[in-house]
Amino acid sequence: MSPRTARRWLFLAILLTVPAPMWVVFDGLIPPARFWILLGAAGAVVLREGAAGPVPGLLALFAAQALCYSLLSWCAAWLLARLLGSLSPAARRNWVLAGVALLLVLALSFPLYRTPLGRAPVANLLGALS
Repeated sequence: MSPRTARRWLFLAILLTVPAPMWVVFDGLIPPARFWILLGAAGAVVLREGAAGPVPGLLALFAAQALCYSLLSWCAAWLLARLLGSLSPAARRNWVLAGVALLLVLALSFPLYRTPLGRAPVANLLGALS
């Protein structure tokens, strides 16, 4: 596995699993991918209903959080891939896949997320992204 591929896999795993706090309006701890889902939902509301009331503010808030946490996720993935860069491609692949698998197992097995906009106050990855 090349360092570039390792960075991409790590980025996606971090984006989908690592809990990130919500700012300002809601008290929650969700994966950064959820901010992109919320941004898409707010964007759909703006396109369908128009930008009135609190919707533009929420759209801007979700966009800022999505971009910020995506950038932080990319930096973390870059750093991890850089640390694994001196390993052989096979060893790098094994470490990356083990890390990705560990993150997914933890996120699916335990209620790591506080979901202010979900059905349950705490949830695992499936509940946080639904």
